[in-house]
Amino acid sequence: MDGVTFCGSCGAQIASFVSPSPVEPQASVDYNQQQPQQQSYYSNQPDSGPSIPQPGRGPSNGGLVPPKSYMTEAIIVTIVSFLCCSSPISLILGIIAIVKANNVSSEFARGNVLEAGKNAELAKKLTIWTAIVAIIMFVFYCVLFFVILGFGLSELGGLDGILGNT
Repeated sequence: MDGVTFCGSCGAQIASFVSPSPVEPQASVDYNQQQPQQQSYYSNQPDSGPSIPQPGRGPSNGGLVPPKSYMTEAIIVTIVSFLCCSSPISLILGIIAIVKANNVSSEFARGNVLEAGKNAELAKKLTIWTAIVAIIMFVFYCVLFFVILGFGLSELGGLDGILGNT
């Protein structure tokens, strides 16, 4: 294995660099004539155009970029919705969103790129629904508070009765 190196990002074997043999200059070059394919210095196979990334090969997963997991958003929305409105529905949706967001990175690391994308989409939807439910519950609690406050004030004779202005 003398002279064999490996790619730092994907771990693929790279052929050793061989300096090209000197070529005598030609008097004229016909650029309309199709040139023969040259072998790439970085692989053992002829250059056949752009390479197609293969999932599950090496730590960089073949050059693919992992989908956004929405983990941060799911955690923030879950905590804020729990603290603001203590809605069990938003808490459950938020926890499921966090689990799905965690599955994005684990599925991508296994090479399941499609499953990682599905989990990312589901985490995004669940995070949005958690926020919507939390906002609805917050508005409901505010309306309920003011209704109860209004009934309480009316039982006491309104603000004039409380302040003693009769």
